Amino acid sequence: MQVRQNLFLLLLGNGAQNPTTKSDQTICLAPMIKKCEAIVLRSIDYRDESKILTLYTKEFGKLSAIAKGCRSMKSKYASALELGSHISIVLYKKSTREVQNISEASLKTPFLNITSSLERLGVMLQILELTRLATEEEEANPKIFHLLLESLRQIDVARKNLRNIFFFFQTHFVALLGFKPSFEECVVSGKNIAAEWDNLRSKDLVLLPERGGVALCKEAERMGLSGKPISAQAFRWIQFLSQTPLNSVENLYLQASLYDEVAQMLDAYLSYHIEHLPPLRSREIFNELLR
Repeated sequence: MQVRQNLFLLLLGNGAQNPTTKSDQTICLAPMIKKCEAIVLRSIDYRDESKILTLYTKEFGKLSAIAKGCRSMKSKYASALELGSHISIVLYKKSTREVQNISEASLKTPFLNITSSLERLGVMLQILELTRLATEEEEANPKIFHLLLESLRQIDVARKNLRNIFFFFQTHFVALLGFKPSFEECVVSGKNIAAEWDNLRSKDLVLLPERGGVALCKEAERMGLSGKPISAQAFRWIQFLSQTPLNSVENLYLQASLYDEVAQMLDAYLSYHIEHLPPLRSREIFNELLR
């Protein structure tokens, strides 16, 4: 298991202004001391005893920080800075630098089970990587922080169907970024898709991410639109997922034959709306290890 974990860790207006005195400038440039709640998205060893971290904080959103000396034998907080850790930190934050300084760190929520299972670890790393790649530096979004934290908690306690947690995270994450997909109505005609179930054949739906969701094929064709065909079964499962609380998604059964289709549909939607989003390396390694 340690070897497998190590493989994963290798991834991842012009107006008049008041005159400013020299003392005012000094105050503006002085670092702020802030106590923050954060989740570790990425951790890179730096020199002999330090780490450079990518954090998602509740107060500031994503930021980079250095923890000097945290890998030394005398460090009191090395164990708090592992991937996926939910931590409390004291941050020396300065607007003129890209990498902030961490002076203190303590573990806030212990996730005792995640690293004991390859599947748990894989799902966690995909969520961390997606958050890191799809968010901008220092754009605070407490709702994304809450979604991230609750998803990690669920990975730690769920007993089955752990991949459902990643699908749940994707659908709610993209909505919090401002691109909530429509799972109820045809995005072309406005017709209620559920009312059409009895008449739908296997591939009578099409994904139109530029329109914000899924359309009935006949309606899309009428408007000269084309997209990725989606089976009614896969779309209905995603509907159920979007309406299910996070602590219950492990109870949703997804046929193995539909897994790739659901994954491709959600990936295509996110890739359209999140510019330059590459394939997740953590997923590639995870899938390879499961073969």
